[in-house]
Amino acid sequence: MLDDFNSGGCQVIRFPVELVARPTTDLLWSLAPDIRHVSLVAEAFGLDEPPFEIRDDADRAMAERIAMTSCWPEDANAKRAALEKMLKPLVERAIWLCRRSLEAAKRSDEAADKFVTAELAGGYWLQPLEEMSDARAVAWANSLIDAYAASAEALGASRAVSMAIRGETWRPFVVSEELEILLLGAAGR
Repeated sequence: MLDDFNSGGCQVIRFPVELVARPTTDLLWSLAPDIRHVSLVAEAFGLDEPPFEIRDDADRAMAERIAMTSCWPEDANAKRAALEKMLKPLVERAIWLCRRSLEAAKRSDEAADKFVTAELAGGYWLQPLEEMSDARAVAWANSLIDAYAASAEALGASRAVSMAIRGETWRPFVVSEELEILLLGAAGR
């Protein structure tokens, strides 16, 4: 393994932080697949991309759910805990799907390595190895898309929860308005 480093190769070992860390939106942000990567994988495998509106729809749905809840605790800490409890299952599911996607990627890579090694060695059981490699690659692609969709849903819902915790009135996310707020806020400093 040390020779790989010296020869210019790269061996990166990822520590699965999601196994020991408490499931939070911060952890989810670090694990969530990038939509650009998901789009490329979906296109490469001929799969449907998740709808672009997932995050906004989840944000709106959570805001409606919060608005329909009539009896919030008076204590700010208790209200915060109740709001976070509403978000928790979405975040936990998304983190679980992200982890499952990472595991599927590892299995896919291992199957592809076995196939390529056998092919280069002139092996004679290539067809089953190729089929296994292809099947695991498709399983990984599907799991990546599922992980993205669940992450987008949880992160969208977290926006509505964050606004409720801060006591803000929910408003739809509009990119141009948010950009203006960001730029004016930065210019005002």
